[in-house]
Amino acid sequence: MRRRHSNLRLRMESIEEVAGLVAHRGRAAGTDAERRAAVHLRHRLEDLGRPAELQTVEMRPRFGLTHALHALLAVLGSVLAVSDAPIGAAIVLFAVLSTVLDVTGTVHLVRRTTGRRLSQNVESRVDGGKPGTLVLVAHYDVAREAPSFALAARLLRDPWLAMVVAMVMVLICCSLRVSGLEGTVLTSAQFVPTVFLILMVPALADIELSGADPGTTDNAAGVAVVLQLADELGERLEHFDVWVVFTGAQKPFALGMRAWLRLRRADLESESTVVLNVDGVGDGPVTFSRREGPIIGLSTHRQLRRMCEEIAADGGHEARASVIHESGDAGAALARGLPAITVSSPGAVLDPAALDRVFEVCLELAERVDAEVGPRLASRSAQRSSA
Repeated sequence: MRRRHSNLRLRMESIEEVAGLVAHRGRAAGTDAERRAAVHLRHRLEDLGRPAELQTVEMRPRFGLTHALHALLAVLGSVLAVSDAPIGAAIVLFAVLSTVLDVTGTVHLVRRTTGRRLSQNVESRVDGGKPGTLVLVAHYDVAREAPSFALAARLLRDPWLAMVVAMVMVLICCSLRVSGLEGTVLTSAQFVPTVFLILMVPALADIELSGADPGTTDNAAGVAVVLQLADELGERLEHFDVWVVFTGAQKPFALGMRAWLRLRRADLESESTVVLNVDGVGDGPVTFSRREGPIIGLSTHRQLRRMCEEIAADGGHEARASVIHESGDAGAALARGLPAITVSSPGAVLDPAALDRVFEVCLELAERVDAEVGPRLASRSAQRSSA
């Protein structure tokens, strides 16, 4: 009975947290609503007795415009290649390189021509002198509704990979023209991916023209779970300090998380840091990522995956592995060489019971990390101290 009352209390508190964040409507990256939401979350962390600060992030959030321009450049190169193959091929090659570098967060080329905005990360660090650091992460910004792009994403699963493949096909055709090949077969082979890229232009532009989603399941519910975890864990873990990071500008390819990782790169060691990302809590089963990222997904940490599999196998939690075809916060951490994983519950409608399920899986995962990894970190720390 006590456990049931505890679950009911946590569920009610989580629902209140979700409602409090959803009240900041239109919190897309770089907006005034996002800034107000960041201040709200700083106060919530302070209410829990945790230190909290806002960190300003300068970024370019207009990724829809960026990739619409990429698609247009590839189409332009395809058309020019018919009359001037070298120039056409060079334009398509640039479009391919700029797209891949942008989507993977390596460097921005075409995106540098779009406007700058400011976003905020909300960070809560507790330095208790423990050998490990558990970073709880959830983004609080929202996507734009963009029904055309949403349809493309459902049909293609990974629209960014589809774009790159189409561009590479056009580039191959243009390169064959440079070598002197012509003919109906080559023209037909070049025509199909070119038409696909033409169709992607309005879908990508729709991202910039659409209003912001309310973000109830993605990701106000994830923020609520992280707040509950931060409150529950507190000093509970023996070997890990618990940090909390609420990232802004996640939708434009995890810009907030990437900025935070650059800021804290000297404080985060791959051997003693674990990143637990909660991204999306709807009405589906609990999932944990096994690969993350567009185009070329990165494998999540093997030990973290194994722990999640054991949590599911031990009963009580129907958790399963999934592949995330987006550039998320855990993916950004993986690219930096940090052990990271995302726990979620996909679905468009918030199920209060899903909040419980995701919270319990994350809580058990944190405790297993502390029990399995913590003693090794403590031993290593003791050896360093004695040396």
